[in-house]
Amino acid sequence: MSRRMTYAMIVTVLCGFTIILLMNMAALFGYIPPRYISPNDVRGMAVEHDGHLYTLNFQQQNQLIDIFNRSKVIVASDMANRKITPEKVPAIQKIIIYRFDAPNIDITPVGYVSKTNTSGTGASLVFSTPDFASNALLEESTPDGAIHILLSSYDHPTKS
Repeated sequence: MSRRMTYAMIVTVLCGFTIILLMNMAALFGYIPPRYISPNDVRGMAVEHDGHLYTLNFQQQNQLIDIFNRSKVIVASDMANRKITPEKVPAIQKIIIYRFDAPNIDITPVGYVSKTNTSGTGASLVFSTPDFASNALLEESTPDGAIHILLSSYDHPTKS
């Protein structure tokens, strides 16, 4: 190998180390929000409906974890402009994520907004998680949506 090639390799490796170091420093100082929940850290999940807790099955838990991990921060003014009321709204007061080695996460639904063009059509759930993302509202950004999962998570009263 020539001397020029050796120097190019050294510079490339040093640039790679610098990028990795800067990414870790950004996460350490809070520039990148750590809004990721590993499915292996979740002991269980429940939704609160009319004062009763309903446990979610494994598939529902994984779907909600995916929705939570892919959610994005929404500005309050954007929420006010896009706010809608869907036909079928899950009547839940809270979603609770029970974790093994960390405190539980309480997710409180705030409302629904119309989906943007990138995430499909219909309604997106907007929620707050003060213990996990303080002072921020989060919007789901999945195309299938949380409404379907939450509607199937508790017993609906039958009309006689």
